[in-house]
Amino acid sequence: MGHNELDFSAIPKLHGHENFWQWRVLLHAYLEANDLWKHDLPKENAHAKFIILATVHGDKIEPTYDNETCQNIFQSLQSRFGPYN
Repeated sequence: MGHNELDFSAIPKLHGHENFWQWRVLLHAYLEANDLWKHDLPKENAHAKFIILATVHGDKIEPTYDNETCQNIFQSLQSRFGPYN
Protein backbone atom coordinates (compact mmCIF):
# COMPACT_ATOMS: atom_id res chain seq x y z
CA MET A 1 0.00 0.00 0.00
CA GLY A 2 1.56 3.28 -1.14
CA HIS A 3 1.38 6.73 0.32
CA ASN A 4 -1.37 9.06 -0.83
CA GLU A 5 -0.12 11.99 -2.85
CA LEU A 6 -1.06 15.36 -1.40
CA ASP A 7 -2.23 17.33 -4.42
CA PHE A 8 -3.53 20.60 -3.14
CA SER A 9 -1.97 22.71 -5.89
CA ALA A 10 -5.35 24.26 -6.77
CA ILE A 11 -5.44 25.99 -3.37
CA PRO A 12 -3.79 29.40 -3.80
CA LYS A 13 -1.25 30.51 -1.23
CA LEU A 14 -2.87 32.86 1.28
CA HIS A 15 -1.32 36.29 0.75
CA GLY A 16 -3.65 38.37 2.91
CA HIS A 17 -7.05 40.04 2.88
CA GLU A 18 -7.21 40.15 -0.92
CA ASN A 19 -7.44 36.38 -1.39
CA PHE A 20 -8.59 35.14 2.01
CA TRP A 21 -12.04 33.96 0.87
CA GLN A 22 -10.73 32.16 -2.20
CA TRP A 23 -8.12 30.43 -0.03
CA ARG A 24 -10.64 29.55 2.69
CA VAL A 25 -13.27 28.14 0.33
CA LEU A 26 -10.77 25.96 -1.53
CA LEU A 27 -8.97 24.87 1.65
CA HIS A 28 -12.31 23.95 3.24
CA ALA A 29 -13.38 21.95 0.17
CA TYR A 30 -10.07 20.09 0.02
CA LEU A 31 -9.99 19.27 3.73
CA GLU A 32 -13.63 18.21 3.70
CA ALA A 33 -13.07 15.95 0.68
CA ASN A 34 -10.25 14.27 2.60
CA ASP A 35 -12.24 13.94 5.84
CA LEU A 36 -10.08 16.54 7.56
CA TRP A 37 -12.81 19.11 8.31
CA LYS A 38 -15.48 19.05 11.03
CA HIS A 39 -17.81 21.66 12.56
CA ASP A 40 -16.49 24.52 10.40
CA LEU A 41 -12.88 23.91 11.51
CA PRO A 42 -10.05 21.64 10.40
CA LYS A 43 -9.65 18.38 12.29
CA GLU A 44 -6.67 18.11 14.59
CA ASN A 45 -3.95 16.07 12.89
CA ALA A 46 -0.56 16.49 11.27
CA HIS A 47 -1.93 16.09 7.74
CA ALA A 48 -4.39 19.00 8.10
CA LYS A 49 -1.78 21.18 9.81
CA PHE A 50 0.69 20.57 6.99
CA ILE A 51 -1.86 21.47 4.32
CA ILE A 52 -2.87 24.66 6.11
CA LEU A 53 0.72 25.80 6.56
CA ALA A 54 1.76 24.75 3.05
CA THR A 55 -1.00 26.93 1.56
CA VAL A 56 0.02 30.10 3.40
CA HIS A 57 2.62 32.48 2.00
CA GLY A 58 5.79 32.14 4.07
CA ASP A 59 5.81 35.69 5.41
CA LYS A 60 2.33 35.14 6.92
CA ILE A 61 3.38 32.14 9.04
CA GLU A 62 3.98 33.09 12.65
CA PRO A 63 6.79 31.37 14.61
CA THR A 64 4.25 30.33 17.25
CA TYR A 65 2.40 28.20 14.66
CA ASP A 66 5.05 25.52 15.16
CA ASN A 67 3.48 24.61 18.50
CA GLU A 68 -0.15 25.53 17.74
CA THR A 69 -3.04 23.24 16.88
CA CYS A 70 -4.64 23.22 13.42
CA GLN A 71 -7.72 24.96 14.73
CA ASN A 72 -5.72 27.69 16.48
CA ILE A 73 -3.68 28.32 13.34
CA PHE A 74 -6.79 28.45 11.17
CA GLN A 75 -8.58 30.77 13.58
CA SER A 76 -5.51 33.01 13.80
CA LEU A 77 -5.35 33.32 10.01
CA GLN A 78 -9.09 33.95 9.87
CA SER A 79 -8.86 36.70 12.50
CA ARG A 80 -5.86 38.30 10.77
CA PHE A 81 -7.11 38.18 7.17
CA GLY A 82 -10.86 37.49 7.31
CA PRO A 83 -13.56 39.83 6.08
CA TYR A 84 -14.03 41.82 9.27
CA ASN A 85 -10.40 42.81 9.81
